Amino acid sequence: MYEVSSINLKCAQCSKAITELPFQPDGSRPLYCQACNRGRARSGGFRSGYRGRQT
Repeated sequence: MYEVSSINLKCAQCSKAITELPFQPDGSRPLYCQACNRGRARSGGFRSGYRGRQT
């Protein structure tokens, strides 16, 4: 886990402070807190446009 509290990161959805991440952020993608990330996973937010491997 990466300690990121000194960077003052905020969740892109709810603006809650993010203090720890399982990866080092590079700034190229939005970040989400654990609660919002779980909600996105349940609603299909991660793969909403995913159609599987095209052959």
